[in-house]
Amino acid sequence: MDLYERFQIPAPKPFGPELEILVAEAHNELRLIIQHHLGKLGYKNIRLVRDGAVGLAELKLKPANIIVVGDDLPSVKGLDFLKELMEEPTLKRDCFLYMMKPVAKADILLAVETGVDDLLIRPVAPADILPKLRSAYATFTNPKNPERVYEFAKKCLREGNHARAKEVYDALVASTTKAARPLVGLARVAKAQGNLKQAIDHLNSAVERNDAYVHAYALRAELRVENGEVDAAVKDFVKAVELSPLNVARYEKSLEFLLKNDLIKVCLQILEIAIREGMQHPFVIERTGYCYFMEKEYQKALRFLKQATRLEPENTAFMNSLAICYRDSKQYDDAIECYNQILKRDNDNYPILFNKALVLITSEKREDAAKLLRRCLKLKPDFAKAKEKLSEIGFPTEE
Repeated sequence: MDLYERFQIPAPKPFGPELEILVAEAHNELRLIIQHHLGKLGYKNIRLVRDGAVGLAELKLKPANIIVVGDDLPSVKGLDFLKELMEEPTLKRDCFLYMMKPVAKADILLAVETGVDDLLIRPVAPADILPKLRSAYATFTNPKNPERVYEFAKKCLREGNHARAKEVYDALVASTTKAARPLVGLARVAKAQGNLKQAIDHLNSAVERNDAYVHAYALRAELRVENGEVDAAVKDFVKAVELSPLNVARYEKSLEFLLKNDLIKVCLQILEIAIREGMQHPFVIERTGYCYFMEKEYQKALRFLKQATRLEPENTAFMNSLAICYRDSKQYDDAIECYNQILKRDNDNYPILFNKALVLITSEKREDAAKLLRRCLKLKPDFAKAKEKLSEIGFPTEE
Protein backbone atom coordinates (compact mmCIF):
# COMPACT_ATOMS: atom_id res chain seq x y z
CA MET A 1 0.00 0.00 0.00
CA ASP A 2 1.45 3.42 -0.94
CA LEU A 3 1.45 6.37 1.46
CA TYR A 4 -1.50 8.06 -0.24
CA GLU A 5 -3.68 5.02 0.35
CA ARG A 6 -2.26 4.32 3.80
CA PHE A 7 -3.08 7.80 5.10
CA GLN A 8 -6.20 8.27 2.94
CA ILE A 9 -4.92 11.52 1.47
CA PRO A 10 -7.77 13.07 -0.54
CA ALA A 11 -7.45 13.60 -4.26
CA PRO A 12 -6.77 17.19 -5.37
CA LYS A 13 -9.13 19.28 -7.49
CA PRO A 14 -9.03 18.39 -11.18
CA PHE A 15 -7.06 20.73 -13.41
CA GLY A 16 -9.28 23.49 -14.75
CA PRO A 17 -10.19 27.20 -14.78
CA GLU A 18 -11.60 27.18 -11.24
CA LEU A 19 -8.15 26.66 -9.70
CA GLU A 20 -6.60 29.46 -7.65
CA ILE A 21 -3.32 30.72 -9.17
CA LEU A 22 -0.71 33.01 -7.62
CA VAL A 23 1.88 34.58 -9.94
CA ALA A 24 4.97 35.95 -8.17
CA GLU A 25 7.09 37.68 -10.80
CA ALA A 26 9.27 40.79 -10.64
CA HIS A 27 8.51 42.03 -14.17
CA ASN A 28 5.18 43.81 -14.61
CA GLU A 29 4.83 42.95 -18.28
CA LEU A 30 5.25 39.22 -17.77
CA ARG A 31 2.80 39.16 -14.84
CA LEU A 32 0.18 40.88 -16.99
CA ILE A 33 0.85 38.63 -20.00
CA ILE A 34 0.22 35.54 -17.86
CA GLN A 35 -2.93 37.03 -16.35
CA HIS A 36 -4.27 38.19 -19.72
CA HIS A 37 -3.54 34.91 -21.52
CA LEU A 38 -5.07 32.74 -18.80
CA GLY A 39 -8.01 35.13 -18.48
CA LYS A 40 -8.82 34.61 -22.15
CA LEU A 41 -8.87 30.85 -21.46
CA GLY A 42 -11.35 31.26 -18.58
CA TYR A 43 -8.95 31.40 -15.62
CA LYS A 44 -10.19 34.23 -13.38
CA ASN A 45 -8.84 33.36 -9.92
CA ILE A 46 -5.38 34.84 -10.50
CA ARG A 47 -3.46 36.93 -7.97
CA LEU A 48 -0.33 38.88 -8.90
CA VAL A 49 2.60 39.93 -6.70
CA ARG A 50 6.05 41.26 -7.58
CA ASP A 51 7.95 40.50 -4.34
CA GLY A 52 8.84 37.14 -2.78
CA ALA A 53 8.12 38.11 0.82
CA VAL A 54 4.78 39.62 -0.24
CA GLY A 55 3.95 36.42 -2.11
CA LEU A 56 4.61 34.27 0.96
CA ALA A 57 2.51 36.59 3.11
CA GLU A 58 -0.30 36.40 0.55
CA LEU A 59 -0.20 32.59 0.56
CA LYS A 60 -0.27 32.53 4.35
CA LEU A 61 -3.56 34.42 4.19
CA LYS A 62 -4.99 32.43 1.29
CA PRO A 63 -3.32 29.39 -0.34
CA ALA A 64 -3.33 28.81 -4.09
CA ASN A 65 -3.64 25.59 -6.10
CA ILE A 66 -0.86 26.61 -8.49
CA ILE A 67 2.05 28.92 -7.68
CA VAL A 68 4.02 30.43 -10.56
CA VAL A 69 7.30 31.96 -9.38
CA GLY A 70 10.05 33.82 -11.22
CA ASP A 71 13.73 33.23 -10.54
CA ASP A 72 14.66 36.85 -9.82
CA LEU A 73 12.12 37.93 -7.22
CA PRO A 74 13.11 40.58 -4.70
CA SER A 75 13.27 39.59 -1.00
CA VAL A 76 12.90 35.83 -1.44
CA LYS A 77 14.35 34.29 -4.60
CA GLY A 78 12.50 31.59 -6.55
CA LEU A 79 14.01 28.43 -5.08
CA ASP A 80 14.13 29.95 -1.58
CA PHE A 81 10.42 30.70 -2.07
CA LEU A 82 9.80 27.01 -2.72
CA LYS A 83 11.88 25.93 0.29
CA GLU A 84 9.82 28.19 2.54
CA LEU A 85 6.61 26.64 1.18
CA MET A 86 7.95 23.16 1.77
CA GLU A 87 9.07 23.74 5.35
CA GLU A 88 7.13 26.59 6.97
CA PRO A 89 4.23 24.96 8.90
CA THR A 90 1.92 27.95 8.39
CA LEU A 91 2.30 27.80 4.59
CA LYS A 92 0.69 25.29 2.24
CA ARG A 93 2.92 23.88 -0.47
CA ASP A 94 0.97 23.51 -3.72
CA CYS A 95 1.86 22.93 -7.36
CA PHE A 96 4.98 24.98 -8.19
CA LEU A 97 5.86 26.18 -11.70
CA TYR A 98 9.27 27.86 -11.86
CA MET A 99 10.10 30.50 -14.48
CA MET A 100 13.83 30.82 -15.11
CA LYS A 101 16.29 32.21 -17.63
CA PRO A 102 18.06 29.86 -20.06
CA VAL A 103 20.85 28.54 -17.84
CA ALA A 104 23.37 25.76 -17.51
CA LYS A 105 22.20 22.18 -17.08
CA ALA A 106 23.45 22.21 -13.47
CA ASP A 107 21.04 25.05 -12.61
CA ILE A 108 18.12 23.16 -14.13
CA LEU A 109 19.09 20.03 -12.18
CA LEU A 110 19.27 22.09 -8.98
CA ALA A 111 15.74 23.41 -9.59
CA VAL A 112 14.44 19.88 -10.19
CA GLU A 113 16.26 18.49 -7.15
CA THR A 114 14.84 21.30 -5.00
CA GLY A 115 11.35 20.11 -5.95
CA VAL A 116 9.89 22.31 -8.70
CA ASP A 117 7.06 20.59 -10.55
CA ASP A 118 7.99 22.01 -13.96
CA LEU A 119 10.05 24.75 -15.58
CA LEU A 120 8.99 27.59 -17.86
CA ILE A 121 12.06 28.99 -19.65
CA ARG A 122 12.25 32.71 -20.47
CA PRO A 123 11.38 34.42 -22.73
CA VAL A 124 7.90 33.04 -22.06
CA ALA A 125 5.67 32.46 -25.07
CA PRO A 126 1.94 32.79 -24.21
CA ALA A 127 1.21 29.50 -25.97
CA ASP A 128 3.54 27.70 -23.51
CA ILE A 129 1.82 28.90 -20.34
CA LEU A 130 -1.22 26.62 -20.16
CA PRO A 131 0.61 23.41 -21.22
CA LYS A 132 3.27 24.06 -18.58
CA LEU A 133 0.65 24.72 -15.90
CA ARG A 134 -1.06 21.47 -16.82
CA SER A 135 2.24 19.56 -16.81
CA ALA A 136 3.28 21.00 -13.42
CA TYR A 137 -0.10 20.15 -11.92
CA ALA A 138 0.10 16.59 -13.24
CA THR A 139 3.54 16.20 -11.64
CA PHE A 140 2.39 17.59 -8.30
CA THR A 141 -0.74 15.43 -8.16
CA ASN A 142 1.00 12.20 -9.27
CA PRO A 143 0.60 9.63 -6.44
CA LYS A 144 4.29 8.73 -6.83
CA ASN A 145 5.20 12.29 -5.85
CA PRO A 146 5.68 12.50 -2.04
CA GLU A 147 4.92 16.26 -1.90
CA ARG A 148 1.26 15.92 -0.95
CA VAL A 149 2.25 13.40 1.74
CA TYR A 150 4.58 15.99 3.25
CA GLU A 151 1.82 18.57 3.01
CA PHE A 152 -0.60 16.21 4.72
CA ALA A 153 1.90 15.82 7.59
CA LYS A 154 2.13 19.63 7.89
CA LYS A 155 -1.66 19.86 7.86
CA CYS A 156 -1.87 17.37 10.75
CA LEU A 157 0.73 19.39 12.65
CA ARG A 158 -1.14 22.67 12.02
CA GLU A 159 -4.34 21.10 13.31
CA GLY A 160 -2.64 19.81 16.47
CA ASN A 161 -2.90 16.13 15.48
CA HIS A 162 0.65 15.42 16.61
CA ALA A 163 0.34 11.65 16.73
CA ARG A 164 -0.85 11.51 13.12
CA ALA A 165 1.82 13.97 11.97
CA LYS A 166 4.52 11.86 13.65
CA GLU A 167 3.16 8.71 12.00
CA VAL A 168 3.36 10.32 8.56
CA TYR A 169 6.85 11.73 9.09
CA ASP A 170 8.05 8.36 10.46
CA ALA A 171 6.81 6.74 7.25
CA LEU A 172 8.62 9.35 5.17
CA VAL A 173 11.85 8.80 7.14
CA ALA A 174 11.55 5.06 6.48
CA SER A 175 11.08 5.69 2.75
CA THR A 176 14.49 7.39 2.33
CA THR A 177 17.95 7.15 3.84
CA LYS A 178 19.18 10.54 2.58
CA ALA A 179 16.47 13.19 2.97
CA ALA A 180 16.76 15.60 5.91
CA ARG A 181 13.27 16.97 5.42
CA PRO A 182 11.20 14.29 7.23
CA LEU A 183 13.54 14.50 10.23
CA VAL A 184 12.96 18.26 10.39
CA GLY A 185 9.25 17.45 10.34
CA LEU A 186 9.67 15.06 13.27
CA ALA A 187 11.57 17.82 15.09
CA ARG A 188 8.61 20.17 14.60
CA VAL A 189 6.30 17.54 16.05
CA ALA A 190 8.59 17.00 19.06
CA LYS A 191 8.79 20.76 19.58
CA ALA A 192 4.98 21.03 19.49
CA GLN A 193 4.85 18.30 22.14
CA GLY A 194 7.36 20.17 24.33
CA ASN A 195 10.20 17.67 23.91
CA LEU A 196 13.12 19.96 23.02
CA LYS A 197 15.80 17.29 23.49
CA GLN A 198 14.13 14.91 21.07
CA ALA A 199 13.56 17.74 18.59
CA ILE A 200 17.25 18.71 18.67
CA ASP A 201 18.25 15.03 18.28
CA HIS A 202 16.12 14.81 15.13
CA LEU A 203 17.72 17.99 13.77
CA ASN A 204 21.21 16.65 14.50
CA SER A 205 20.31 13.61 12.42
CA ALA A 206 18.92 15.84 9.68
CA VAL A 207 22.20 17.78 9.49
CA GLU A 208 24.12 14.48 9.31
CA ARG A 209 22.00 13.52 6.30
CA ASN A 210 22.30 16.91 4.60
CA ASP A 211 24.72 19.51 5.97
CA ALA A 212 23.28 22.19 3.64
CA TYR A 213 19.64 21.88 4.70
CA VAL A 214 18.79 25.44 5.71
CA HIS A 215 15.72 24.75 7.81
CA ALA A 216 17.50 22.16 9.97
CA TYR A 217 19.89 24.87 11.16
CA ALA A 218 17.18 27.53 11.41
CA LEU A 219 14.92 25.39 13.61
CA ARG A 220 17.79 24.02 15.68
CA ALA A 221 18.90 27.60 16.37
CA GLU A 222 15.43 28.52 17.67
CA LEU A 223 15.32 25.45 19.90
CA ARG A 224 18.81 26.09 21.24
CA VAL A 225 17.81 29.61 22.23
CA GLU A 226 14.87 28.16 24.16
CA ASN A 227 17.24 25.60 25.70
CA GLY A 228 19.69 28.31 26.82
CA GLU A 229 22.44 27.16 24.43
CA VAL A 230 23.11 30.67 23.16
CA ASP A 231 26.55 30.17 21.57
CA ALA A 232 25.44 27.07 19.67
CA ALA A 233 22.23 28.84 18.60
CA VAL A 234 24.22 31.76 17.20
CA LYS A 235 26.32 29.41 15.06
CA ASP A 236 23.16 27.82 13.67
CA PHE A 237 21.49 31.17 12.93
CA VAL A 238 24.61 32.32 11.08
CA LYS A 239 24.84 29.05 9.15
CA ALA A 240 21.18 29.23 8.07
CA VAL A 241 21.63 32.79 6.82
CA GLU A 242 24.90 31.97 5.05
CA LEU A 243 23.16 29.11 3.21
CA SER A 244 20.33 31.43 2.12
CA PRO A 245 21.79 34.97 2.23
CA LEU A 246 19.25 36.64 -0.08
CA ASN A 247 16.15 35.28 1.66
CA VAL A 248 14.63 37.96 3.88
CA ALA A 249 12.53 35.31 5.65
CA ARG A 250 15.72 33.90 7.19
CA TYR A 251 16.63 37.31 8.64
CA GLU A 252 13.10 37.86 9.94
CA LYS A 253 13.08 34.54 11.79
CA SER A 254 16.60 34.94 13.17
CA LEU A 255 16.15 38.52 14.34
CA GLU A 256 12.81 37.78 15.98
CA PHE A 257 14.43 35.24 18.31
CA LEU A 258 17.67 37.14 18.85
CA LEU A 259 16.05 40.50 19.62
CA LYS A 260 13.65 38.82 22.04
CA ASN A 261 16.73 37.62 23.91
CA ASP A 262 18.61 40.96 23.68
CA LEU A 263 21.38 39.49 21.53
CA ILE A 264 21.98 42.74 19.64
CA LYS A 265 25.61 42.11 18.68
CA VAL A 266 24.66 38.76 17.17
CA CYS A 267 21.87 40.46 15.20
CA LEU A 268 24.45 42.84 13.74
CA GLN A 269 26.71 39.90 12.89
CA ILE A 270 23.87 38.30 10.92
CA LEU A 271 22.78 41.56 9.30
CA GLU A 272 26.35 42.14 8.12
CA ILE A 273 25.91 39.05 5.93
CA ALA A 274 22.96 40.72 4.20
CA ILE A 275 24.86 43.98 3.76
CA ARG A 276 27.88 42.10 2.39
CA GLU A 277 25.63 40.31 -0.11
CA GLY A 278 24.25 43.67 -1.28
CA MET A 279 20.76 43.03 0.05
CA GLN A 280 18.73 46.25 -0.06
CA HIS A 281 15.49 45.07 1.50
CA PRO A 282 13.93 47.80 3.72
CA PHE A 283 13.44 45.36 6.61
CA VAL A 284 17.13 44.45 6.66
CA ILE A 285 18.23 48.09 6.39
CA GLU A 286 15.85 49.29 9.13
CA ARG A 287 16.78 46.45 11.51
CA THR A 288 20.46 47.23 11.01
CA GLY A 289 19.77 50.84 11.98
CA TYR A 290 17.70 49.73 14.95
CA CYS A 291 20.45 47.44 16.24
CA TYR A 292 23.08 50.17 15.96
CA PHE A 293 20.65 52.45 17.81
CA MET A 294 20.34 49.89 20.61
CA GLU A 295 24.14 49.83 20.78
CA LYS A 296 24.07 53.66 21.01
CA GLU A 297 26.10 53.95 17.79
CA TYR A 298 23.87 56.79 16.65
CA GLN A 299 25.70 57.93 13.54
CA LYS A 300 25.70 54.42 12.07
CA ALA A 301 22.08 54.01 13.12
CA LEU A 302 21.07 57.24 11.41
CA ARG A 303 22.77 56.23 8.18
CA PHE A 304 20.76 53.01 7.92
CA LEU A 305 17.49 54.45 9.22
CA LYS A 306 17.65 57.28 6.69
CA GLN A 307 18.27 54.74 3.95
CA ALA A 308 15.27 52.68 5.11
CA THR A 309 12.99 55.72 4.98
CA ARG A 310 14.23 56.52 1.47
CA LEU A 311 13.35 52.97 0.39
CA GLU A 312 9.89 53.16 2.01
CA PRO A 313 9.01 56.86 2.40
CA GLU A 314 5.41 56.06 3.41
CA ASN A 315 6.44 53.76 6.27
CA THR A 316 5.61 55.73 9.42
CA ALA A 317 7.25 53.11 11.67
CA PHE A 318 10.57 53.65 9.89
CA MET A 319 10.18 57.44 10.13
CA ASN A 320 9.33 57.17 13.83
CA SER A 321 12.47 55.06 14.45
CA LEU A 322 14.53 57.69 12.66
CA ALA A 323 12.97 60.46 14.78
CA ILE A 324 13.72 58.58 18.01
CA CYS A 325 17.33 58.13 16.91
CA TYR A 326 17.59 61.85 16.15
CA ARG A 327 16.11 62.59 19.59
CA ASP A 328 18.51 60.34 21.49
CA SER A 329 21.46 61.76 19.56
CA LYS A 330 20.24 65.24 20.61
CA GLN A 331 19.40 66.33 17.06
CA TYR A 332 16.03 67.70 18.15
CA ASP A 333 15.19 69.81 15.09
CA ASP A 334 15.67 66.80 12.81
CA ALA A 335 13.48 64.68 15.10
CA ILE A 336 10.71 67.30 14.98
CA GLU A 337 10.95 67.43 11.18
CA CYS A 338 10.48 63.64 11.00
CA TYR A 339 7.38 63.83 13.18
CA ASN A 340 6.03 66.73 11.10
CA GLN A 341 6.38 64.62 7.95
CA ILE A 342 4.35 61.83 9.55
CA LEU A 343 1.70 64.25 10.81
CA LYS A 344 1.30 65.78 7.33
CA ARG A 345 -0.05 62.39 6.26
CA ASP A 346 -1.88 61.56 9.47
CA ASN A 347 -2.69 64.68 11.47
CA ASP A 348 -4.51 62.78 14.23
CA ASN A 349 -1.86 60.15 14.94
CA TYR A 350 -1.84 60.58 18.72
CA PRO A 351 1.20 58.29 19.44
CA ILE A 352 3.26 60.44 17.05
CA LEU A 353 1.88 63.63 18.61
CA PHE A 354 2.94 62.26 22.00
CA ASN A 355 6.45 61.38 20.75
CA LYS A 356 6.81 64.85 19.26
CA ALA A 357 5.77 66.32 22.60
CA LEU A 358 8.52 64.33 24.33
CA VAL A 359 11.10 65.89 22.00
CA LEU A 360 9.72 69.36 22.69
CA ILE A 361 9.97 68.73 26.43
CA THR A 362 13.57 67.59 26.07
CA SER A 363 14.40 70.73 24.08
CA GLU A 364 12.75 72.92 26.78
CA LYS A 365 9.66 73.85 24.71
CA ARG A 366 7.16 72.83 27.37
CA GLU A 367 4.24 75.06 26.39
CA ASP A 368 4.30 73.70 22.84
CA ALA A 369 4.56 70.20 24.28
CA ALA A 370 1.56 70.81 26.55
CA LYS A 371 -0.56 71.82 23.55
CA LEU A 372 0.28 68.58 21.81
CA LEU A 373 -0.40 66.50 24.93
CA ARG A 374 -3.81 68.14 25.35
CA ARG A 375 -4.52 67.39 21.72
CA CYS A 376 -3.61 63.75 22.36
CA LEU A 377 -6.21 63.70 25.15
CA LYS A 378 -8.88 65.17 22.87
CA LEU A 379 -8.20 62.38 20.40
CA LYS A 380 -7.92 59.72 23.13
CA PRO A 381 -9.37 60.87 26.48
CA ASP A 382 -8.08 57.81 28.37
CA PHE A 383 -4.46 58.26 27.19
CA ALA A 384 -2.83 57.87 30.61
CA LYS A 385 0.72 58.61 29.46
CA ALA A 386 -0.32 62.02 28.12
CA LYS A 387 -2.02 62.88 31.43
CA GLU A 388 1.03 61.77 33.41
CA LYS A 389 3.39 63.77 31.22
CA LEU A 390 1.27 66.93 31.53
CA SER A 391 1.30 66.58 35.30
CA GLU A 392 5.04 65.93 35.28
CA ILE A 393 5.79 69.17 33.39
CA GLY A 394 3.35 71.14 35.55
CA PHE A 395 0.45 71.80 33.15
CA PRO A 396 -3.27 71.06 33.62
CA THR A 397 -5.03 68.75 31.20
CA GLU A 398 -7.11 71.66 29.87
CA GLU A 399 -6.11 75.23 29.06
